[in-house]
Amino acid sequence: MKWIALLSMMLLMPRYTRASVVILNGLTHNHSIPTSATKVQGAIKVKNDGRKDSRILVYRQDLVSQCDQQAAYPEIGSHGRSLGAGLKTSVDERVIAIHEEYDVRYTIEADPNRQPGTYWEVIMVEVADPVREEAHNGIHVNSKVRYAIQVIVDIGPVEGPPLSYEKVIYEKLSAEQSVLKVVLKNNGAYGARTNVILEVYDSNGNKLKTTQPNTRMLYPGNCSTFEIPITDMPKGKYDCVIIADTKKDLFGSNISLQIE
Repeated sequence: MKWIALLSMMLLMPRYTRASVVILNGLTHNHSIPTSATKVQGAIKVKNDGRKDSRILVYRQDLVSQCDQQAAYPEIGSHGRSLGAGLKTSVDERVIAIHEEYDVRYTIEADPNRQPGTYWEVIMVEVADPVREEAHNGIHVNSKVRYAIQVIVDIGPVEGPPLSYEKVIYEKLSAEQSVLKVVLKNNGAYGARTNVILEVYDSNGNKLKTTQPNTRMLYPGNCSTFEIPITDMPKGKYDCVIIADTKKDLFGSNISLQIE
């Protein structure tokens, strides 16, 4: 039995994985440049925390998230805001010695044809040797680990993008727990890391609770699904406000929620 674990920006601390190779400086690399004539340089810090030498593979892919669909990783140049072949890495593969720290360097060539806005791509760092783990009942699982490091470039002064609510779905998971799925779309030219919360009110307008922020990246022309857990709420009808905060603008939507 084999499976592939794809680690994205939502993994807060790469050391939580059991892989021998870890990323030390985060899974999202942001660059802001004044014009498209500016060249960008950066580095991904890789460390081998294992007990033997480990070989890594380095390659690039696009990242797209269509509305109400899972994120996909097509070939580079698949959309108009891909960094395409302009993003280059210093190596395609390398053996990392025990306890060695190594910088996978990357450059983004200047492209005068790029208009102001956000451009992005992911650099995949794949551990070539699978991690062997023992699952339940003595079954061994070979887990191949890939880190998807998002490289984001903002050209020009960043503007808050207009967002739209594409879909809001209430799903009951169990007798005690439900989830509200909010699909947001970025209709602008710049990406925005967006926080979404839910404010819940009773029929008299009294605020009962505010959920913890759910944070995701919204790329231009793309969607993202924010899942808000609904717990500890008695049966009944509630008035709610969904608030999406891009740090530049707030986007709200009023809904009625029936808990059964």
